[in-house]
Amino acid sequence: MKNLFYLIILLFVILTKNIPVAYSQSSLEERLKQHVYVLASDSLMGRKAGSEYAKKAANYIAKQWQEIGITPLVGDYYFKSFRQDQYRNIVGIIEGNDPILKHEYIIVGAHYDHLGSRTNQAGKVKIFNGADDNASGVAAIIELGRNLKAKQTDLSRSVILIAFDAEELGLYGSNEFAKNPPVPIEKIKLMFSVDMVGWYGTSGVLKYMGTKTFKDGNNLLLNPDLIPEGLNVKTKNFETSVISGTDTYGFARKGIPTLAVTTGLKSPYHKPEDEAHLIDYEGMALVTEHLTNIIFSVSQDDTFKASGKIASKHEADKRFMFGISANFGSNYHKYTEGALDGKTAFAFGAGLSGQVNINFLAIRPEVFYENIKARYPENDINIQSITVPLNFVLQTSYSNEGDDFGAGKLAVFIGPYYSYKFDGKQGKQQLDFKNIFNREEMGINWGFEIQVTKLRLGFTSRNALTNFTQTKNTDNAHIRNNASYFTMGYVF
Repeated sequence: MKNLFYLIILLFVILTKNIPVAYSQSSLEERLKQHVYVLASDSLMGRKAGSEYAKKAANYIAKQWQEIGITPLVGDYYFKSFRQDQYRNIVGIIEGNDPILKHEYIIVGAHYDHLGSRTNQAGKVKIFNGADDNASGVAAIIELGRNLKAKQTDLSRSVILIAFDAEELGLYGSNEFAKNPPVPIEKIKLMFSVDMVGWYGTSGVLKYMGTKTFKDGNNLLLNPDLIPEGLNVKTKNFETSVISGTDTYGFARKGIPTLAVTTGLKSPYHKPEDEAHLIDYEGMALVTEHLTNIIFSVSQDDTFKASGKIASKHEADKRFMFGISANFGSNYHKYTEGALDGKTAFAFGAGLSGQVNINFLAIRPEVFYENIKARYPENDINIQSITVPLNFVLQTSYSNEGDDFGAGKLAVFIGPYYSYKFDGKQGKQQLDFKNIFNREEMGINWGFEIQVTKLRLGFTSRNALTNFTQTKNTDNAHIRNNASYFTMGYVF
C-alpha cells in the first residue's frame, strides 16, 4: 500500500513538472476584478494625470509588480518621471533567459490615467472612474505579468511592462518612453498597447490592430492553439482611426511593430458611467490568457521579424502628400470706397490638394469647387466657381516625440489664388458677366491649421484683389469678394 502511494506521487510529479505555475481561471477573474475595483474606485477620483490620485494608482500598480517579483527596468525604482516630475510611468521587466534574445524586448503597455472629476454649477461632482478606459488594460498587464513571471525560465526575449501616464492628455507617457528609451530602440521588437479590454461580453470580439507591421502577424494572432476556448479574436492589418489613437503612436513612428489591443468602444467611453461593476471579468480573463500566450510565443520565436510597414496614420512626414478638404463659412462684398460693406451670406466649397514638403516649408497647390453668396436687400447674389489657390506653408511638428497638445502639426499658409466663375445669379436673374461682372478673380489666400495625425482643422480667408464689378457704382466704388471658412481636411 505504501509503495502504491509513492508510485502515485511519482506519477503526479512526472505529469505536472512541465506545467507552469498558474492561477485558475476563477482566481484570475477575482484578481482582475480586484485591480479594476481599486483603480476605478471613487477614492481615486478618476486618476487624472499629475494628480495625487494618479500617484496613488501608480503606487498600487508598483506594489503589485513588487509582490509578483517583477523587477524595475532601471535601478531600484519602478517610477520614471518626466515633464519636471509632473507625471510618471511605471516600468518593470521580466528578463528572458536566452543568452542572445534576452537583450531584445517586447513591450506591453497600458495607460493608467483617466479624466479625473468635474463639478457642475450646482456643486455636484461627477467622477470619471474609467473602469474600461483603462483600468481594464492595467489590470490585464498586471496579471499577464504574473503569468509570464511564472514562465520566466522559458522566456527567451525579455518583456518590459509599462503603465503609461498622461495618455489622455496626448500620449505623453508613451511618447516620452519612445523618445528616451532606457534600452536600445533597435532592440525593441514589438510593442502592445492594451487599451479598453473590459467589454468583451458586449462586443463579442477581441481586436488586434497592426498585424501587418511584422511578418506572419495574422497567422500568429489567429493560431487556434493560442486562443482560449470561448474567445473570438479578430485582426486588422493596421490602425486606421483618424480621430483616436493609443500608446502605439510613439513606437510606430520609430519603426517598431505595434499592436493595439481592445474589445472596442462599447463601454460608456469618457463618461461617468464607465464603472467597475459593468466590466466583463470572465472576458477579461480570456483576453489576459490570450495575451500571455501571444507574448510567450513571440518571446521564443527567434525568426520574429518586422515587416517594415506601418499604419498610414503613424507615418512620418512624406515628401509628397495629397488630401481632400471641405470649407464652410461666409462671404460678403467689400466696397472699395466708403465705410460700409455688404452683409455676409453662407459659402461652402470642397476640393483636392497636393503638397510638397521641404523640411518646415511646403508648397500646396489646391483646386476647389466653391459656392459663395453675398446678401442684398433685393436678392442675394449666388456664384459658383472653380478656385485654384497656391499656398506657401510654414509648418512645425508638435508632440511627435511627446510635446504638448497631442500629436501632429501646426501650420500657417499664404499665397495667391485664381477663381473662374462659371455661373452666377441674383435671385433668379442670371448675372451679366459680359457687361457688368468679371468672371475671373485673383486675390490672396491665407490661414492657419492644426493637423492631428491625418486630420486637418483650420481657418482659411480668401480676399479678392481684383474687382467683381466692371464699373464703379454711384458711390464711386467697386465690390470685391471676401470669404472666411472653417476648413476640415484629410491627408493621405
